[in-house]
Amino acid sequence: MMKQSYITAIGAFAIISILLSAGCVAPPTEKSLGSIGSTSGSNEVTGTPTTQSFVTEETVADFGCSTAPLGYSTFLPTTQIPADIACRIYAKSAYYSFNGSAFSFDLKNPPMYIQYTVIPKNVTVTKAFTSRSGDRSDQVITYSDYSPTSYFEVTVSNKTSGQVYLQDGFGGAKGYSTYLNRTLKVLNRDTMFVELKGNDIQATATIWVKPVGNFNETEIPSFTDCAYLDANRASIPTPVQTTYNPSTT
Repeated sequence: MMKQSYITAIGAFAIISILLSAGCVAPPTEKSLGSIGSTSGSNEVTGTPTTQSFVTEETVADFGCSTAPLGYSTFLPTTQIPADIACRIYAKSAYYSFNGSAFSFDLKNPPMYIQYTVIPKNVTVTKAFTSRSGDRSDQVITYSDYSPTSYFEVTVSNKTSGQVYLQDGFGGAKGYSTYLNRTLKVLNRDTMFVELKGNDIQATATIWVKPVGNFNETEIPSFTDCAYLDANRASIPTPVQTTYNPSTT
């Protein structure tokens, strides 16, 4: 009898181990929970059930294994405020050859966003060098690169005093980056004088501001090209090699 009980206990322990490793264990039955009282020689529990008064018993809706992934959270999108929307107030697409254009705007509610896309002139570069391995012979490589004369410059200043708030753009020779697409941001509140200049380059520039605070309420409905220019729009993309087409000049 003792040997049979021992084997039965081992079998029960093995079944419980398998259920635990599977990640789902069935709930204990009401009989297996038993009640507090005295025990007899058999496996049955006798006595009067005791009610737990510290908690409120509730019905479990579903005891099945959850299939929801763990370790992930759902983030609600950031609420966009209508007053933060920006609309296009100016657009200029031109080929620049040591020329430019300018406009002024009374920026009462910054920021002002200046987005530009450029297509610089490409040139063929030939470089000679001496190999550092083998017979150390002289070699020549040829590759395409942006023309050192290509540049596009955006200057934002005070219309009256000439104080420069922002000056940036494209062109390594001018000390600027060689990124073909960028978004610049002006945070000052003033009457702005915006200059667009360049050489050996085709550029498209658009200017965006918030209608709220910069225009009368009656003028706001006339804007059709508007967007939320969040922080992602101010990032600098990777440079892309382009082919200059003289026919666009």
